[in-house]
Amino acid sequence: MPLLQPPSDDLRPSDLSYTHAYNSIVSRVRITGGSGSAGVVILAGVDVDGLLAARILASLFKNDDVPYRLVPVGGYAELEAKRDEALASEELHTLILLSLGSLLPLSSYFQLPKNCHLHIIDSHRPWNLQNLFGLDIDVDEDDEGGGSGESRIWAWGDGEELSEMMDGVRKSWEALEYEPSDSGSDSDSEDESDDEAEEEEPEEDEEEDGSEAEGSTSPARRKRRRAGSEQTKKKRQRDEDDERPRRLPRAVRDAHYDRIQRYYESGTSYGQSVALTIYLLATVLERADNDILWYAILSVTYQYITSRIDRDRYEEYHTVFLDEVVRLNHEPMLGGMKMPNPDNKSIAKSDELRFMLFRHWNLYDAMLHSGYVAGRMGIWRERGRKKLQGLLAKMGFSLQQCQQAYAHMDMDLKRQLPDKLESIAPEYGLVELSYPSFTRAYGFQLSSLSAADAVEVISSLLDIAVGVRLEIDREGGKNGGEWFGGTTRWNVGTREAEGAIAGDGKENVDPRGSNGEGVVVGGAEDGTQEKKKEQDWHVTNFWVAYDACDDVTLLRRSLQLAMTLHKSIIRAGSALLDKSIIRSLRTFRLAILREGPDLRLFSHPSTLSRLALWLVDATRDRWAEKQARQGGGKVKSLPFVVACLNEDRGTYQVVGVTGAPEFGDVRKNKFGLAFQQAAEESGAGAKHDMFDTSVVEVRQEDLQQFIESLHLRSA
Repeated sequence: MPLLQPPSDDLRPSDLSYTHAYNSIVSRVRITGGSGSAGVVILAGVDVDGLLAARILASLFKNDDVPYRLVPVGGYAELEAKRDEALASEELHTLILLSLGSLLPLSSYFQLPKNCHLHIIDSHRPWNLQNLFGLDIDVDEDDEGGGSGESRIWAWGDGEELSEMMDGVRKSWEALEYEPSDSGSDSDSEDESDDEAEEEEPEEDEEEDGSEAEGSTSPARRKRRRAGSEQTKKKRQRDEDDERPRRLPRAVRDAHYDRIQRYYESGTSYGQSVALTIYLLATVLERADNDILWYAILSVTYQYITSRIDRDRYEEYHTVFLDEVVRLNHEPMLGGMKMPNPDNKSIAKSDELRFMLFRHWNLYDAMLHSGYVAGRMGIWRERGRKKLQGLLAKMGFSLQQCQQAYAHMDMDLKRQLPDKLESIAPEYGLVELSYPSFTRAYGFQLSSLSAADAVEVISSLLDIAVGVRLEIDREGGKNGGEWFGGTTRWNVGTREAEGAIAGDGKENVDPRGSNGEGVVVGGAEDGTQEKKKEQDWHVTNFWVAYDACDDVTLLRRSLQLAMTLHKSIIRAGSALLDKSIIRSLRTFRLAILREGPDLRLFSHPSTLSRLALWLVDATRDRWAEKQARQGGGKVKSLPFVVACLNEDRGTYQVVGVTGAPEFGDVRKNKFGLAFQQAAEESGAGAKHDMFDTSVVEVRQEDLQQFIESLHLRSA
């Protein structure tokens, strides 16, 4: 299985990079011919990274006239069904996995037909080592589509696979994988047979001596012949033993096994985003433009604000993007002044404040709904909210100004905001209120949208575009009455609903086409229709979010949806903290949502994970200090388990997150393996179907024994 490396000037001629794989895909399309979309099938994970990667890859395929079929996949059960459906097609010659599959044994899970290739691009770690270092035993010797001798499984790496640590893992894996299983017993039996042969050899020598020279019957002569024959035989045996593979000594074998186990048990993490991987390919192909650059920026921003990568790695990526932004966004100046342009879609660098959607909300609510501000000020208490108001007053910002739409705030106050925060906020413990980022202009249709804001909108659509009834604020502010403000039921809109295909897949055809299955939002259906819609919600949401990437109108309308989601997170998180529902167990904290207006909202794994991350941010400082006092040392991680009751299914959705004591740091998540072992030991009915292994669905009546087993095991 070839391991593909990122484009680099340091690559050797024998190294394979992304361009080799992409050229192989295109050449196979050209040779196999046909205009159907069943030849290239893309299975994309239903997350922000997979969605944005699909947008970039679709753009590249469109430029090269490559027909394809894009299929969103929400979990392993669905992947199995989509796999069987794709492999059943005789036209299939290329299968691409985006943001899924790194833990699967690809060679055995996908029984690829002849002349079919598989490409995997995934940021989930750890890898299944078979996918990285295994031999591709199914190499196509006579491949009609890609040349002779091409491997059939291509793993797109990010360069970390060649690190010193992974080199040691590779050596251990190869030592165990290719060690002869029965060589020790075979060697023993061969030694016994050799001894018997040596005992019989002198008799044969004597017979030969007698036939050649009948008069030579001297015992000394026969003894010399026997000794010479034995020495020759032993020398030949030593040579053969040197060439024969031997089993490793037990201590060496155990050391290799322990290294492999440490790799798998160290926890889950994330590598280079899938969208960035494909963007690097686009730069080498000289196909990069502002649209796909923006998608790559969004994918990395998503990883950062969801604590999948740390601040140092984010800043490395930011440096790369900064060069790309300068290269692709040269704007002519007229008389030294920047002229307004209704078609302006440029990207610019910015310092992003850690306030939720503040450009489109009001400053007070944006700060109130920030996890970082919540943790430092304790805004779930009245005292914390008064501290926030005191900060604004000390900055010279009236509460009335801060509670009106940010776009309508006094211009002088908006200009002074960064400097005021830098000078006064540290007094309240707010020392990391900004980070380097980017904004994008949308002409006259929308004021500049930051990368973080765009991620919040796309992520909200991906989670709850349809399937959950929500009340959102009308445009016009609070308490504005029926015409100016108030609330209304969220509806994704007729045009977008028609563009969101709730079927099996979507081809590179008119994105507003329909497969005949209408998506009704907010209407009344019977039980059968409701059940089918529930199964298709994540697929529908995928297509709504997919279309929103280049639909400014939908982006603007969905800002209110993102705000409503964060209000729900604050409401649920504050209730958990204020009512002391959170239990501090020995090695993790536990919060269980059994009632409330947002149960249906948090039964979605992604929104529940957001709540868990907010709780980590909100309790980070106090928890770290408390554990340090109790343990007498520095705290390494802050694990948190959150469960939410799904009344319709009679189950609990359980997620585990591992926070770092320092804001901006990241720790590996060890809950994936812990959940699996706890379910096995407790006998609880549990379903591990998500590509994120730290998410599990547990039967309602089995939750207590599942948590007890998890607690005892971690203790």
